Formats: sequence, structure tokens, C-alpha cells
Amino acid sequence: MSDYLPILLVSVFAVISFIIAMNRGAIPILASGMGLLAALVLSVFLLNILIALKGNFDAFSMSWPRVLALMAVGLVIVMVFVRLVAKSLLLRLVGDNDSRLNWFEGFAGGCLSLFSVAIGAVFLFSGFRIAGTVDELNYTASLAREGVVEMGGKIPAYPRSVAWRDQIEEIPGVAGVLDLVDPFSNRVFRNSAAMVMVAPAPSLRAYFIRDENIVEIAHAGKFWDVSQDPSVAETLNAQDRLGLVFHRLVRQAASKDGVAEPLRKLQLRGYLEGFVDSLIPAPAYGEVTNS
Repeated sequence: MSDYLPILLVSVFAVISFIIAMNRGAIPILASGMGLLAALVLSVFLLNILIALKGNFDAFSMSWPRVLALMAVGLVIVMVFVRLVAKSLLLRLVGDNDSRLNWFEGFAGGCLSLFSVAIGAVFLFSGFRIAGTVDELNYTASLAREGVVEMGGKIPAYPRSVAWRDQIEEIPGVAGVLDLVDPFSNRVFRNSAAMVMVAPAPSLRAYFIRDENIVEIAHAGKFWDVSQDPSVAETLNAQDRLGLVFHRLVRQAASKDGVAEPLRKLQLRGYLEGFVDSLIPAPAYGEVTNS
């Protein structure tokens, strides 16, 4: 049940917002939703510009954590400003007109509040997806290290945050929407980054290429060549997960013919867990195992 935590949180948020809007009116909640929507649209626009700038101009050397921190501050200011303006406009629209006020109260107000819930869900789900993607890439990096074979049976379990992310993406239509607004957890680009991490790791790569589908993707995307690029290798060594997913060569590899769709459907967890299971030594004859 804990795997459904993000969905449960959104459900609780929806019920609370609906009840509040029914009893107190939907205008404050609706204004908050408009502020969130403005911040969402602006964040998508800015992120795509920044990814292009950092990928094509070496002079743009500011680290991704600093870039995102500065952007987050700006987005909060935009959200607050738009919320205030939207609330003022909605109150002016209603005025003293009781018939218009009825649109924002009772059952109708509760339904209107779901707009804000939907925008808030995009932010919440994106946060969980980002956490899951960071943890999954960190887990991939840990399996790509030298000496991992000798750790068989001692490797930690798959991160719980990935299970939260996977449950979110199983909701029909949600993964496609989140891919558009969240370039870091975009399934194509995050799996492209993972393939680049696997390419220079002998043991992990040997397990992956047992699957002909992986061989085809790797050949089409030329992930081995990408991993050998000095700037990509430097990003891998720095353990910069954001920088790797946003790297120009990683994104170009994902955009090659015949690569994007298989990457979008790639379930990385199955391969990584299979690799870990392959490292666990078989019990000796007569040895009692814990079930």
C-alpha cells in the first residue's frame, strides 16, 4: 500500500480542497491553481531554454543545482504574484452578484477546486518522479562500479522512491503529460542516461546485452561512443545526475532513429534487479536458506 503514497496524498488533497471549496468558496483555491499553472508553464519554458543554452554554449558554466535553485526562487515570486492578481480579478468578477457567486460555492465550487488539485498533482507527482529518477540513476551507478560482482548478496534493495514513481506512471495518460513538463524524469532521456552509465561497466553491460532488444537500442544510440566523450565521462565521474540527463550528447543519442520509442518503453528496474539476482551465489548443497 505504501507504493501508492503519492496517489493517496493527491486523493486526500482533492477531498480536503473539495470540502473547503464547498463551504468557503473556491476563489482562493482557484487563484492558487492559476498561480501554480503560471509557474508550471514558465518552468517548462525556462528549462528547455536553459538545457539548450548549457548544451550549446560552453560559457554557460553555472551548475545545475544553482540554476534550479535560482529558478525556483523566481517561480515562487511569479506564483505569488499571479495568485494575488487572479484572486483580485475573480473577486471583481463576482462583485455583489449572487448568481455569479453561486458558481464558486457549493458543489460547483467543489468541482472548480479540482482544477487546482490537478495542477498541484503535476507538481507533486513531478517531485516524486524526480526523487525516483535520482535514486534509480544512483543505484545504476552503484552497480556499474568495479568490484560489484564480489558484493553479490550484499547489494541494497531497489529504492522505494522508484516504486512511487512507477505507480504514478501507471496512471493512464499521466506519464505522457509529466514527460512534457519534467525533462529530467522524461522516460526517454532518463533511460538514455542510464544506458550511457551501463556502457562502460563491463559486468553490467555484459548482463544487459544478453537481451537482443538492448543490443539494438545500444547500437542505434551509440551509447558506448557517448560514454567515452570527455565531457560525458567528466559528468559521470562527478556523479552529476542532472547534468548527465540534460547533456547534449545524451539527449541526441535518445533522439536517433529507432531509439526514442524503445527507450520510452524500457523498464530499467527489471534489468537491474535481474543483474543483482545473478550475483547472488547459489546456496551450497545441504545449506539451509531463509525463505
